[in-house]
Amino acid sequence: MSIISFGFLAFCVLTVALYFIVPKKVQWVVLLAANTAFYLFSGPKYILFIVLTSLATFFSGIALDRINVSSAAAVKACSDSAEKKIIKAAALKKKKLICTLATILGMGIWIVLKYGNMFIDTFNSAVALFGGDLNVSTMSIILPLGISFYTFHAVGYMVDVYRGKYPAEKNFFRYFTFVSFFPHIIQGPFSRYDGLGKSIFEQHSFSYDRLCRGCARILWGVFKKAVVADKLGIAVNTITDDYMSYSGTHLVFALLLYSFRIYADFSGYMDIMCGICDILGISLDENFNQPFFARSTEEFWRRWHITLGHWFRDYVFYPISMSKTAQKMGKSARKKWGAKMGKLLPGYFALIFVWTATGMWHGSSWTYLIWGWMSLFIIIFSTHMEDVYKKTKAFLHIKDTNFAWILFSIIRTYVLLSVIRVFAIANSLPMAGRMLYYSVTRFSFSAFKQPLGLFAGMNNKLEILFAVIGVLAMLTVDVLKETNKWEPVKQKCPMLLRNVVYTLLICMIFLVAGGNNDLIGGFMYANF
Repeated sequence: MSIISFGFLAFCVLTVALYFIVPKKVQWVVLLAANTAFYLFSGPKYILFIVLTSLATFFSGIALDRINVSSAAAVKACSDSAEKKIIKAAALKKKKLICTLATILGMGIWIVLKYGNMFIDTFNSAVALFGGDLNVSTMSIILPLGISFYTFHAVGYMVDVYRGKYPAEKNFFRYFTFVSFFPHIIQGPFSRYDGLGKSIFEQHSFSYDRLCRGCARILWGVFKKAVVADKLGIAVNTITDDYMSYSGTHLVFALLLYSFRIYADFSGYMDIMCGICDILGISLDENFNQPFFARSTEEFWRRWHITLGHWFRDYVFYPISMSKTAQKMGKSARKKWGAKMGKLLPGYFALIFVWTATGMWHGSSWTYLIWGWMSLFIIIFSTHMEDVYKKTKAFLHIKDTNFAWILFSIIRTYVLLSVIRVFAIANSLPMAGRMLYYSVTRFSFSAFKQPLGLFAGMNNKLEILFAVIGVLAMLTVDVLKETNKWEPVKQKCPMLLRNVVYTLLICMIFLVAGGNNDLIGGFMYANF
């Protein structure tokens, strides 16, 4: 079901109406029915995968919870400290086995379906490199809707139960309502059961204020998607699909546009889904915090796709950085290179796994892995050189509060991240290399004499105008949010002016939506 469609609008209206008509104690049942119907629209056979992952983690969660309860009772009843250690060790061993098997099943399905062909292609290339003629056929696979998201939701829940963060859910249908929740299954956010799950099962009353606020946010999200992301996507795709035919200036412009396009696309989706949840009274985690105002790559990733970063932090970074192996590395580094390196090395070690996983999560190709590793290198290099940067700024009398320095840092970060995103755009490593090479060798300032020509493929000047207006509007909103002025401005804004703005947004959507591109309705992160 396309999110930007009248079909989805009707689906949401029906869901909201039923949600507030039925008795409050069964409101979650309406969500379960809506989730199931939404997923079935993507293809009935694919629901088997999400059900299998949910069953595995649900029953594993119950088993883990029982071990937690029984071992805690046994420890409490025992007075001997040595015996307590034995009980805890035995319980931990059982929990590790259950958690490992369930994780292998859930993650295994995801890895095989998403990365199976990548592994096969890599194997075939390796065999050919050494003169072999073995050629394993790739699989014909269409990924189940939201597999990357529901797998991480389910595994995260199970790990939380393993850690004793909260008791396991005993009702499978309630648990499945959380895992399959339609607003977060396509592009997130990555939700936690003790957060979103709690909100889903609370009883909610209808609120006119929430309805107005939610609809306004949905409209803003649709505008960002249909007018900004989809239209900029025409220029980006036109240039990158045939990059040999364009100047280096066009390529640089396309890379810079791509960053804003994906931001408008992804944040637009989040606005739509947060708006729907706001109407229902359900709290959905925010995924963005003005990322293009970040002054460093590390800060950018604290502001962009926030819940994914938190997931990797809690379930990958901390366990690995605090593991025996990482701590041994830290002690060894402290002896050889000093206290600073001893403190940083366990974190660096964990970041290798985090950014390898981040690259793999975003795409099933080596280009995404390289993109992840380049982000890793920039973060580690910047962290390691932090003292040098401080001394250099002190020598040059540069203060962190200086506006010129802040602006330079923001632009530098945006350009750097836009450049390495060439690996997310290119279909292969050689193609990414050629695009970067042509961006430099074919760059010419003469292309700026016809600025509209940089928007290749966008022959309608109205589309270009609205897309530029959309970008400026998004930047204005982000500036107001960054300076904590957005809420006061909204509150002081007269109702007449608000209605004029809403009308203009609707008019622009209807004037430019559709047209000659095939991106309408398809969100980019849904492919990840």
